[in-house]
Amino acid sequence: MKQITTGDLLHVYGSFGLHLNYAVRLTVKLTDQIDGVILSDALRKTQQRFSFLSVRMRKDSESLYYEENPNPVVLLNTDAQISLNSEQSNFHVWAVCYKDDRIHLDIYHGISDGTGMYMVLSTLLFYYCAGRYGISDHTGIRTLEDPVEPEESTDPQDYLPSLAPEQIPKPRVDPAFSMIEDGEMTPSTPKVWDIEIPEEAFMRFTSANDASPGTMISLLIAHALDEMYPERSKPITSSYIINGRPMLHFPKTHHNCVNTVFFNFNDRIRAMPFDRQCTVYRGITFIQSDEQRVAGAMTVGASRNRMVLAMAPTYEARKNAFGQMLAGGKRLFSYMVSYVGKWKYKSLEPYILEFWTHVPIANDFLVEIAAVNGKIFLTIHQSFSEDNMVQGFLDQLRKHGIPFQMKQAMDNDAAAFHEP
Repeated sequence: MKQITTGDLLHVYGSFGLHLNYAVRLTVKLTDQIDGVILSDALRKTQQRFSFLSVRMRKDSESLYYEENPNPVVLLNTDAQISLNSEQSNFHVWAVCYKDDRIHLDIYHGISDGTGMYMVLSTLLFYYCAGRYGISDHTGIRTLEDPVEPEESTDPQDYLPSLAPEQIPKPRVDPAFSMIEDGEMTPSTPKVWDIEIPEEAFMRFTSANDASPGTMISLLIAHALDEMYPERSKPITSSYIINGRPMLHFPKTHHNCVNTVFFNFNDRIRAMPFDRQCTVYRGITFIQSDEQRVAGAMTVGASRNRMVLAMAPTYEARKNAFGQMLAGGKRLFSYMVSYVGKWKYKSLEPYILEFWTHVPIANDFLVEIAAVNGKIFLTIHQSFSEDNMVQGFLDQLRKHGIPFQMKQAMDNDAAAFHEP
């Protein structure tokens, strides 16, 4: 039996408390049709390398937990949404699908974040490309030649100090502008829009304005939202997700290890020239990414998670308590932006034509960014039916001369993950 670790508690119990399908689909489009035989062998080797992810989620009257799963991780020839931790997936928390020239990695977000998922995906793609194209360079990629280190399956937040209850600050309660509650958008099933941008053109624009991809996208969405709703009683506040591993000196863990940067698009920032706005957003990112600040914030979060777990003695109580915490966090932000960073594995890059990230709707409006092989891939996620905000964001790209191509709009195809 493996207990849910400190850094994963909110994701696991909170998602069930809000009835979210809390899984991610990473999709790569390659240069050729996928060879299922080679991919099957690549998956077998990847499962062997990441054996600590071969688990099934269970629950009893008190807790959720994992047990080892000796079954093979499944390979399915489909683009359709699948169900994890079910008979379809051999009761694994991850699976691989393929169709035509596309490979999908479906994985439970409760056990790993984007950085951890990239680690699994890079190994899978390496073994596939080695068999399909004969590549041998696996610099930075974990293979069977590399020993599995204890750090890979250890949650660093388990080792952060526990603060006394009186030392844990109360969460912020001032809600941000909500596109559904305040903007009167119509709630709907989760939808995604995939947008491709030439990297050279986008980076030339961001560099000229002292921005990074993540801060630039955050600011452009703020402008779109500000123009759509100029009269507001609540602030436009956004979350920019950052990787907490460097600050905790734990680069190899697969567990959820993220923190957030807060951007508040206030009147003072709005009055600045656009390039100054970019500089402010980038400066906020530097300040809020400071090692001491992030470690302190994650210590508070870990302590709060432990306290809630201890105060809720049953599974239902824990699910409800963490669900309320997750719901409260959603109210703090008008939207979220997440960027794991540019693809690091050069030997695989020539074979990747597209790279899309479809995630759970952790906020009513959320943007995932990926960058590989000379292109930026944006996926806009939303939980309302109108496309006003998507069009407003695209208008911002047009306004600043940033070329783009709308690749597809669809219902979110990230896997289902039901309560065990």
